[in-house]
Amino acid sequence: MTAIPNLPSEEAGPVFYVFAREGETPDSPLALTTGRGPAGDRLAYWDETDGDRDSKQVLWARYSQTLSGSGRPVGRPLDGRLHPGRQYGTMLHRYCGLGACPARTEDGRHLHLVTDDERLETGAVRTVHPPVCLDHAAAAANSPRFRGGYTALLVRTSAISGVLGTPCRPAGLGVRLSSGGQQFVPYSEKEARRWVLAFGLVRDLTDYEVIADLDEFLLESAADRLAGPSPSALPAGAVRMGAGARVAVVRSRVRRHQVVP
Repeated sequence: MTAIPNLPSEEAGPVFYVFAREGETPDSPLALTTGRGPAGDRLAYWDETDGDRDSKQVLWARYSQTLSGSGRPVGRPLDGRLHPGRQYGTMLHRYCGLGACPARTEDGRHLHLVTDDERLETGAVRTVHPPVCLDHAAAAANSPRFRGGYTALLVRTSAISGVLGTPCRPAGLGVRLSSGGQQFVPYSEKEARRWVLAFGLVRDLTDYEVIADLDEFLLESAADRLAGPSPSALPAGAVRMGAGARVAVVRSRVRRHQVVP
């Protein structure tokens, strides 16, 4: 799978790392075949290598890459089309999907921007989009994906739940891809995951707080980082969310949600 590059500091800024670029193309379906695995027949490549499967032995779609010497994708980003290899690395390690940089906040949470169709009936959010760091969140919010609006979440607890991919079935010497498009396949479904070609790693967000005003939150966060830590400003019993008095201010603008199994 694709490793996350360490981008030089002088090249910092949103590079829309997770999106596919013009000129990057998927491998041909003719490269797929039926192979033999520990649990029986499964989807495979004719010339399969160790890097074609994840830790759950799911086969991943191959996609060409055009990268600069520093590891940055080159070309116009195709918004809405995720690059499977780059998406896998950023989602697995919870790196920023725009800058391929750490997205963890000072208090150990991750900022996700989600749409209504990613919400489950349980209240959890199931997403294929990696988190964003505070520095790149404003750029991420302007993505065409959010034309219908978005909700900003500070996520405390999440878990990898499966993949988004195309189901396949044997057909002669090759395989036939499902005409129904991509589907969510849980890692818990061992039979289904043997016959899916994965395009995205899926994470379920289960314990989070809703940010009422992302712009205001980002301004306060930036001001706190410039000011530096100020532990003495924390109210008694408060949970640290950043530096200084932002704890009391931000907690008044978020709504906690936790999924109880």
